[in-house]
Amino acid sequence: MSTQVCGEDHARGRWPRIDRDRSIRKDTRVPRTADDAPTRQRILDAARRISAERGYKGTTLAMIQKEAKVHPGSFYWHFEDKDSLFAALVRYAYQESQPMVDRLGPGDAANPVKVVLDAIVQNPARHGLWRFNVQLMLDPDMQDSKTAEEIRTLRVITQRSLTGAWLDLVPPRVLAEMPDLPVRMADFSLAVVEGCILSRVAGTQRDEEFITAVATAVMARMVTLACEEVGEPVPGFFLERAAGIETIVLGRPAGVDLTRPAT
Repeated sequence: MSTQVCGEDHARGRWPRIDRDRSIRKDTRVPRTADDAPTRQRILDAARRISAERGYKGTTLAMIQKEAKVHPGSFYWHFEDKDSLFAALVRYAYQESQPMVDRLGPGDAANPVKVVLDAIVQNPARHGLWRFNVQLMLDPDMQDSKTAEEIRTLRVITQRSLTGAWLDLVPPRVLAEMPDLPVRMADFSLAVVEGCILSRVAGTQRDEEFITAVATAVMARMVTLACEEVGEPVPGFFLERAAGIETIVLGRPAGVDLTRPAT
């Protein structure tokens, strides 16, 4: 079998699984010890710090191993290659922020879009990954990578988190007759969240409270229209939030004339 390294695989940070490469990793592997978990965490933390500054392609395994103070054999014991490492890093960052989203219940969902946004931006492990997440998703060479696949999977889970607290309150008949409603709500809300995060990445942070509140009102209006379309009563939960857009935009409920003295 040829031992030549494919230039394309090398550029992607993935080394071909050839006999020579496999034998090298076997020889340098270290035995399992009680230090396994801390070592793995040091590697993940080092990869997060470096990639937040240099991006995916600007981060090398040599940099990560030096920052984490691990031998190459220790690295390959925990991760098959650079792609596997970054897939694990994306998954770890998501798990760090998920408990905050999981606590979101219907009674606390006055602004669920802001809750999910805060779960991301208030967690440095996850927020720090968004810059290179965008780079990876826009890089055609990375579309088939494990890391990109992990990002796509976690985006779907995030979409469900954004609407999950609301859907229990939507009449079952509405969901049965309009099964695409949850997907549309999730797509819209995730686009809002990602837009806010990209604004932060670009250094042009916007009024997130206002943007997410409007998004919440729009989502409530989507449910209101769906209920009316199928002839179901609109739950008060959604009526209140849909009507809230008037106060959000005008600073007062619609129809209230602030120039007229109170009687």
